[in-house]
Amino acid sequence: MSRRIASVDLAGTRARLRLHRAEDAAAAFLLLDGQEEILRWLLWDGPSSPLELAEHYRHGNAFDGSPDLRLAIEERASGALAGSLSLRFGGHPGLGDVGYWIGLPFQGRGLGREALALTAWLAFRHLAAETLEAWVFVGNQASRRVLERAGFTLGRTVPGRVTKRGRRIDEWQFVLSRSDWRRLCAGFRPEEERVEWRVDGDGGALELPGQPFGRE
Repeated sequence: MSRRIASVDLAGTRARLRLHRAEDAAAAFLLLDGQEEILRWLLWDGPSSPLELAEHYRHGNAFDGSPDLRLAIEERASGALAGSLSLRFGGHPGLGDVGYWIGLPFQGRGLGREALALTAWLAFRHLAAETLEAWVFVGNQASRRVLERAGFTLGRTVPGRVTKRGRRIDEWQFVLSRSDWRRLCAGFRPEEERVEWRVDGDGGALELPGQPFGRE
């Protein structure tokens, strides 16, 4: 049997975090297309079309068989798509990698910081994470501030870690451990929380609402 994420819906005061749907593609494309202020800080140069995004969102939501959650960041007040976040567990056990972007019309509203707080809750409370890390291009001060306000600390700087547009880019590694999360973010709780699992086996599928995968 395999145990997989079926649904995620976490809400704070400003932001809501949920699994991406294919229909998010049109709104996400409008937020990304030609937005150099966002794209210059991403390893990816952006989608060529909404269809590319739709395929990306359609095939990326699982945990267990495919350890890559693609999560939509919504502005809770309006319900509008504000950005996107990936939570990947493809390397070492217990180590999650976080990447995110926020659309320009939604920046400066605290959505990124709250989305990261909701992600940490999901990772440590439900997904058995021991550490979260986020890699940021050196010089991206806005993302650095958001991560630090969410409890992440600078672990190291790695010269020339990645290549973008033919140029080697230095990166900062930010980390948040389970123990630091408990100490720094003890007062944070989602205002709404729904995490469902599906167990696939000979007996079919069973949905398990709100049951944590790991220890608290």
